[in-house]
Formats: sequence, C-alpha cells, structure tokens
Amino acid sequence: MPPRRSTSAPERSRPARRQRPATREVDAQALALRESGSSYSAIARRLELGRAVDAHRSFVRALGAHQGDERQRLIDNEEARLDLLEQRIRERDAADPEKVTRRLIGVDKLREAIRR
Repeated sequence: MPPRRSTSAPERSRPARRQRPATREVDAQALALRESGSSYSAIARRLELGRAVDAHRSFVRALGAHQGDERQRLIDNEEARLDLLEQRIRERDAADPEKVTRRLIGVDKLREAIRR
C-alpha cells in the first residue's frame, strides 16, 4: 500500500501571522485612541484585542506609565468622558431603574480603575 499523502497545505504556503506589537505599544495606542474619543469597544476592534475590557485594561496600564500633571490631566479627561457616559445612561435607560443601577455600577468600576 502506498504511503498516505497529507491534504493540508505545506507550512510555507500559509500566510504569515500578523505579529502583535509589544504590550507597551498597544497600551500607548489604546490611550491615544481613548483620548481621541474612541469607546473601549472601538479600541478593542481597532487594536484586535478581543473585548472592550481588554482595551480598558490596556488604557489603565498606559495611564499608570504617566506621572504627575500629565497623569492627572489624563484622569481628568477620562472622568469627563465617564460623566458623559453616566448622563447618557441615566437619560437613555430612565424607564428601567434596574438597568440604570446595573450600568452605573459598571461606570463606578471604570472610575475606580483610573484612581488606583
């Protein structure tokens, strides 16, 4: 009986995997995108991070790399974005108090993460 032949393509003919940038570079990109007004979901899609929570973690790590006045400026900017998000939640979901409460808990967690 002749030997079996593989039906899969040889390794060299497969497209090369896109190499991910270093974590610090991704974190810096996440911070820059957030500063430009992108949502965490949009950042995750743009940087191919998987989920919005991954983009948020990347943003928080980048924030931690800054000190003094620059860090405070970044925190103030994020606080302002979170204030707007809170306002939108209260207006949009006013008819469903449980939903408002649940979503505001999420906003509070986002606030806690940037204050550490």
